[in-house]
Amino acid sequence: MKPFLNILVGVNYTESSRHALVEAKRIADENGAKITACHVVPIGDLTEFVDFYFIEHKIMLNAAQSSLEGFADEVLGKNHDIICRISEGIPHHELVSKANEEGHDLLILGDESHNENAAQFVIKCLRFATMPILLVNPPLNTPGPVAACIDFSKSTTAIFENIARMNFEPISSLDVIHSSRPPWLRPLRLRYRAEIHKDSGIKEEFREILHGRLAVACEQASSLIAGQVAPVLLEDEDPTEALVQHLEKSNYRLVVIGRAGKGFKSLVSDLLGGTAESVVRQAKTNVLIVPIQG
Repeated sequence: MKPFLNILVGVNYTESSRHALVEAKRIADENGAKITACHVVPIGDLTEFVDFYFIEHKIMLNAAQSSLEGFADEVLGKNHDIICRISEGIPHHELVSKANEEGHDLLILGDESHNENAAQFVIKCLRFATMPILLVNPPLNTPGPVAACIDFSKSTTAIFENIARMNFEPISSLDVIHSSRPPWLRPLRLRYRAEIHKDSGIKEEFREILHGRLAVACEQASSLIAGQVAPVLLEDEDPTEALVQHLEKSNYRLVVIGRAGKGFKSLVSDLLGGTAESVVRQAKTNVLIVPIQG
């Protein structure tokens, strides 16, 4: 399995940016991956500053470059080999464009998920990125279980493979989670005879099938990831909300989820439609979002 070899880290000088740099270094040290730290200066901000203080544009860019290099030295020490780059433009557009065009295979962002503006920035990046995006909020070096949110589609394999690419030591446990809205919890807006709706053991058969599919997925996960693997089946009228609530109370070290395609429809997740976006906005944990093409 190909490891992450070309990592881009978006830096905005927050505490979560520090965690993002540290995590990038941990992943890179395992495989000798290249790390690029990038800070995007909004073009309007820089122009206004240059015009007001009559300072040459190049001088301001050099100052920004020095600030980024100093930040990397402060976080990782002076002996790191991280490439530091300054760009100008619309931050999410510049960052994702560089990641796509320069062949980065992982984009790491500090995720201040308690901040709506920060969450919105992450959502904009997700809509156009073609590589996995790791959102780091609390440090990832703390022990704890990992959650793989699956829907039994082809995204399942990609999710397990990308967990393996994270190069964790054997994790304490991996929860393979499927959140569903079974037929008996779906609203039906028509009249029907009561006898048609009798259970007759159908619920048990339905759950047995889902548990069987989860067991197969767990076997697949065990072949790729070291550690204990456990199935988790959630049932609710609102499966997305049930998943978010489960993630928030379970104290996961990392949550991994798939999303389909790219562009404005990219957050229609293979899981339950919009689930990836809901997890980013609401679940205050580290999240790895894996793009699923097709």
